[in-house]
Amino acid sequence: MAMADAETDNAGGELLVWPWTGVLATATDDDTAADAVSALAFHVQQHFAGVPTTALQEAAADDGHGHGHHFLVLHFGKSWAGLRDAMSLHGRFAGAGRREWRRRGEGATAGAVYGWAAGEEDLRGDGAVGRFLREAGGSARSAEDVEKDEGRVAAKLAGIADEHERRARILEAKCEKMAEAAQKAEAYRSWLDDELKELRKIAESIIPEMNRDVHEENEKLVSALDGTRKEIDTKLQRIEELKGALEISSLRLPTRECNVGDHAQMLHETHKQEMESIYAKLNQLEKQLEQRQALVSTIRELNMKVQPGEGLRKEDHEHIYSIMICLRTIVDEEKERLVDSCADLMKRLQTNSDELQEHRQELIKGFENTIIWIKRMGELDERPFHLACKRKHRDDDPGGKAARLITYWQEELKKPSWHPFTTIQVDGEEKEVVDEDDPKLRQLCIDYGDSVCNAVKAAITELNEYNPHGRHAMNELWNFSEGRKATMREVVKYILEKLKTNSSQSDN
Repeated sequence: MAMADAETDNAGGELLVWPWTGVLATATDDDTAADAVSALAFHVQQHFAGVPTTALQEAAADDGHGHGHHFLVLHFGKSWAGLRDAMSLHGRFAGAGRREWRRRGEGATAGAVYGWAAGEEDLRGDGAVGRFLREAGGSARSAEDVEKDEGRVAAKLAGIADEHERRARILEAKCEKMAEAAQKAEAYRSWLDDELKELRKIAESIIPEMNRDVHEENEKLVSALDGTRKEIDTKLQRIEELKGALEISSLRLPTRECNVGDHAQMLHETHKQEMESIYAKLNQLEKQLEQRQALVSTIRELNMKVQPGEGLRKEDHEHIYSIMICLRTIVDEEKERLVDSCADLMKRLQTNSDELQEHRQELIKGFENTIIWIKRMGELDERPFHLACKRKHRDDDPGGKAARLITYWQEELKKPSWHPFTTIQVDGEEKEVVDEDDPKLRQLCIDYGDSVCNAVKAAITELNEYNPHGRHAMNELWNFSEGRKATMREVVKYILEKLKTNSSQSDN
């Protein structure tokens, strides 16, 4: 409707200045200039109150009248209402438009007001109005062009609105799906919380006990393995001695020599078979220990995961359940197998130890008449006692006092309650040595000197090595020239030499 009215008013089809602009003009002389400007302002206030205006002035034209030109530019904006207001100037100033302004003559009244809608002619003019319109960025357009532009803009905005509506529907559908997924996630989280509470109850009641049991079993197993290794090392040393003896017995000897060699060979083969069995059992125990340690690591990991505040995935829950079900069974089976294996291994070791000790005792019996080869391990060396008593009790029965002192300390050595030893680390292994700070030994050293104290230390060390439980002296083959225990190689070599000597004497 506004466009139709504007087209009716602009029937001539003239292009108008856009944004829509109106012009009020008047010509004045110096005496009436102030009144003319007031008249322009009055027209604006009366008909176009609130419309922004710009006042322009031109110097007096060379028209022979000496009139100055005053203009008031009205800015109606870009709306259809602005176009209508601009076109209304034709009606309000009928007979006083642009044409009349240009054609006014000598009889024109000073101070008369003219008004018109700014058009293409004004935009291209050389006067103050034309310059202002061009500087303000105005353009000459028809109402039809403006309507087409607005139609395109409206269509574009409608397309944008449709696209926004489509996206809004898509987002709404996504929001509904997300809300549904959030509800499912909340339900699943609630279920996981319940499961976690149940697992915590299980962990608080079962896992600590299992950890404690497994730890105790591991300590026992490690201790048993350490003892087994020490026993095996001892047996290996004995076997090496027997092996050396066999090398000597392979010589062509008389019948008696062959008997000794055969006996040693049989002993070597027996121990070789037993040690192979022991090594196989030891390897099995070590593998079981590794499995048990891996099991302990798994239990600790699970124990950490079920701590308060720790989040668990679904896979972790399933893993924990499966571990809980079979863990106790595995531990019980492993415990039973390890106990049986250790018992069997210790039985074999004890049997081997007994057999080896029997063979050694047989050799010792054969040397009972040869004193140089026999030493009573754990007996006191009496010589330091006699020397010390002679120095301390020179005139007071030193022999009797030495005998009583020897008897006293020999009895002290037999007491299992007295254990003057301490444990130290040697090459990464624990070793028992005599405690130098033992009260009894320190007092003995003060009373009778270092030699007597060292004799007691040597005896208690031998007893601790050869017979720690019985605490009584035992016979041992001894190399007195080097002050150490004789090896099996030395013993067999000595036997063979004696046999050779006896054989030579018999032949002679």
